[in-house]
Amino acid sequence: MRISIVIPNFNSGEVLERAIRSLLNQDYPDLQLIVADGGSRDVSREILERYRAAFDVLISEKDAGQADGLNKGFAHANGEIYGWLCADDELMPGALSQVAEVFRRHPEADVVTGYCARIYPDGSPYHSPPDPQAWEKIHILDVIEQPSTFWKADLHRKLGRLDTSYHLAFDWDLWCRMRLAGARLATTEAVLSRYHFSATNKSGSAGELFAREAFRIIRKYGPLGGRLAYIFRFLYRHFDLKGCYDQPPTASRARLLAWGAVLHGLRALIGEELLYRYNWHFASCQQRNLKWW
Repeated sequence: MRISIVIPNFNSGEVLERAIRSLLNQDYPDLQLIVADGGSRDVSREILERYRAAFDVLISEKDAGQADGLNKGFAHANGEIYGWLCADDELMPGALSQVAEVFRRHPEADVVTGYCARIYPDGSPYHSPPDPQAWEKIHILDVIEQPSTFWKADLHRKLGRLDTSYHLAFDWDLWCRMRLAGARLATTEAVLSRYHFSATNKSGSAGELFAREAFRIIRKYGPLGGRLAYIFRFLYRHFDLKGCYDQPPTASRARLLAWGAVLHGLRALIGEELLYRYNWHFASCQQRNLKWW
């Protein structure tokens, strides 16, 4: 079972070699390794030249962002299974063999996702388990860990290119499109990847941008005809950014009283299940330069 993996990279030379080596150390017999470099000007160029012989495809040219680079990479993919690994992440030893085995045991599955070992900016770890109910939540919450997720090439071709209008949420958009296409999801208890966060990478520092793109996703795919997006944005702007969701709350007493009244009304309007799926607090902390993990 051939697996095609794309590494998107732009000026991530400090961590790029770790990602490459995690793939080369898989010892998987049929791996197609594609690198999509957006014309890096840092030490990435030296690293890519050093490992050039290991790459089936090396693209090095200016692109319109990570999603565009991934689209260029996947255009060269010829495996049965696809995935991508960001330059600042790594696959765990034996991950690809685990993924191939799950697909063999579950030939009906279109997507496989597993455990992800998150490493936060202070070095603290958290093992994020796969959610067997991910498809029931994905139109509201991004509960899929991208570096621990792989899918069939036929599904990818059916869905088409990643949406390059997103800077962060193109993977979340892809999961939503998979769900709408009727893709079948399988999970594994194996830890497949390490997802490294830092103070500067996109996933660890783009709070305001996350809120904008999460609004777009929920507006497009979410319940209540997408109107839940407006409710979440209202909570984010008027209460979360003001400290109501902090532990302990840092908002003023008047703000907390207003928040309580709004939550009471929203419970009656949309129900507790939808209301308490609001989870943008980490983005609020990022935007306010607070610890978010």
